[in-house]
Formats: sequence, structure tokens, C-alpha cells
Amino acid sequence: MAKRFAKRIMRAAAIAALPAWITAYAGTAGAAENLLVPGAEFSQLVLEKGVWCRYVVVDEALGQVDSTELYVGLPAMETTPRGRAYWLEVLSRPVGGGEEEQQILKLLVLEGITGFAEGDSLGDYVLKLYIKKGARPAEEKDPGGYEDFSLIVPTAETSWTTVDGVPAETAVGQFTCTKKTRTVESDQEIPTGKTRLIRKSRDDYTVWFCRDVPVFRLVKCEIERARETEIVPRIPGVPVGGKKQSRTTAELTGFGRDAKPILRVDARNR
Repeated sequence: MAKRFAKRIMRAAAIAALPAWITAYAGTAGAAENLLVPGAEFSQLVLEKGVWCRYVVVDEALGQVDSTELYVGLPAMETTPRGRAYWLEVLSRPVGGGEEEQQILKLLVLEGITGFAEGDSLGDYVLKLYIKKGARPAEEKDPGGYEDFSLIVPTAETSWTTVDGVPAETAVGQFTCTKKTRTVESDQEIPTGKTRLIRKSRDDYTVWFCRDVPVFRLVKCEIERARETEIVPRIPGVPVGGKKQSRTTAELTGFGRDAKPILRVDARNR
């Protein structure tokens, strides 16, 4: 789970500009997916002290199901030499898991992070970064050392189909949402001597946003992925990868405006 969490954190999120908390996760699925919460994007981030949300993220692949509880909160704000900044906390653990299985990411992010652009990196907007794994003490990391941590890969709004006024049911009730959908397909051909290795992929994204929901405005997200590998021409005796499908969903399970620090690393946050 620790390895998976790290991959999720350091993934780009093309879900909607991400349209992804921030966007979440799973395995080795490609860069056009999640950051912290599948479907979340920093352009949607509501920088307001005290707001928080909880989600359940479910990954399904190869007959296995992995369910994760995810908490995102902004418990504090402070003024810095580079401008106003907010503490952003993300807690992730298996559904029903205890402290030994959880991980916490705590960042002090500049207000300008909502304008995250292609080519930007974590160090451009994050002043402090802490990671706590299980019951071990929190470790401070250098945000400038995470140049490959591109939080988001912006995509043109024209690549999405948007419908307003769409109802979405969740564990905490029904919301009237803006629904965004997008399909991304690609074929990659790799010459291997006398044969060619053809890799095909298709990702279908569906995301629901609502202005009544704080933090990332994210209500629900569904990502359907298909991967297929083919050898041309076929080589007798060499197995073909075949078509593999996976699915990631995220659903809001709670939200509020009374967030308190869950990881205390700075006296000003106590």
C-alpha cells in the first residue's frame, strides 16, 4: 500500500485540466490519471481554511479490488514571504485499516497553485512537504527535489464533453452537478526486429463536480481503462498479452468546514 500511495501522489492528473487531490492512484496506469483524489484538479481547489472532504476510492484490476479511504483537508492558513499559503493534508488508508496502514501527506501550498500550468512542478508552489507512514515519525522532504512531481497535465476544455444540471447520488445524498466526460485512445508501435509490438490503450473518464462541495468540488469520478498488446506478425509459441481492463472510482462520503490538523509538524499549526 505504501508503494501504491507514493505512485498516486507522484502521478499527473489529466482528468479535467486533471479535468485528481488531489488525483489518487492505482498501480501503473499512465500519467493521464490521478494525483491524489481521482478526478480532482488544482484549478478547482477552493482555498478556504477549515474545509475538508472524505472519499472512498476503489481500484479494480485483474480480479482484485482495493478500497481506500481518503481524507483531504485545509486546516490552516498563514502569510509567508512568497504570499498567502495554506496547509493541505491528505490521509490515505485501506478501508477499515488502522494507523499502521495509513499514510499522511502534508503540504504548505501557495495560493497560486490554483493556476498550476503545464511544465510546473511541486517546487514551484509548495513551500513545505511532510510524509508520515504508519506509526513512524513524519519526514520532511525538499519540494524542490520533486521536479518530476507534475501535479497536473492540463488539457483543453474542448476535449471534454460537459453537461450541467446532472444529478449524482452519493453516500451523503444527491447533488446537482456539472458532468464532464472524455475518452483518450492511443496506439503505440514498437519495432522489435522482424516483428512489431503494438500497444493499444483507451481511457474513459466521467467526473461530477458541484460548487456546494468544498476543497476540489469533486462529487464522483469513474475511470475505465483498457490495455491490449499485440505482436505482428504473430510468433508461434509466444503468448499474446491480450486485453486487460481496470477501473477506478471515487465517491464523496463526507465534507465540512471544521478541519483540524491531523499531522502536527509546526507550532503554528497546533
